[in-house]
Amino acid sequence: MAALLILMAMMGLAAGLEPSSGSGSVCRNTVQGPKHVVDDQGYFCSVDQVDYQTGCCDTKKVTEPRWSCRSCEAETKCCDHYENCVSCCLNPSNDELRNTAMAASRDKKTFADAVKRKDSFEFCRASCRTSSKSTVHGNAYISEKRFCLSPSILSNTLPADVAVTVGKQGESCAEVCSSVGKRCDTRYITSINTCEVLQKNFPCKNTCEKNYGHDQPAYVSAQSNTEMFGASV
Repeated sequence: MAALLILMAMMGLAAGLEPSSGSGSVCRNTVQGPKHVVDDQGYFCSVDQVDYQTGCCDTKKVTEPRWSCRSCEAETKCCDHYENCVSCCLNPSNDELRNTAMAASRDKKTFADAVKRKDSFEFCRASCRTSSKSTVHGNAYISEKRFCLSPSILSNTLPADVAVTVGKQGESCAEVCSSVGKRCDTRYITSINTCEVLQKNFPCKNTCEKNYGHDQPAYVSAQSNTEMFGASV
């Protein structure tokens, strides 16, 4: 009997962490992190501040404001922490950005269901997970703020104080920027990695083509068969 009661208690705890419905006083939450969660109402809290009967953050205990963007950067909409990203993504001030991102992601399998159901919480929960767009190569992150509200780059507009500087083959971003008295800011590398920017700064005899992978596009070699994917330098 004791074992049965313990099992029932464990089942109740698990159910409380993420109930199947987000209606009424019952919440879905991110569950993912060992220390913090965000519920579908936009409240950010520590796991010991979760009401396990409802899955919601206990609003009498939470110390963060609703829809917290505390660890997020205003320009890039990227955050230090996954839970902060989800919370900020639900912020009414980001409705336009979120809706634009959802519309742009409607054909992607990861987001299709959430977009179809107009489920902002599920979209934010999926979008804020680290993606290949958050890395430079392998496991090297572009920035510590690697959890982003949008799974894709919606704008390539650079801030007024950021400029593109062309370096020599083999030089690192830090070396190139240092040579002109500037500092490398890797947060904007993805934004300038487009055919338009490449063609403007690296005149080429042939052309620039979009390719598979977040580290593309690339110029196609003049000697390559342009019908073949990947024949680029």
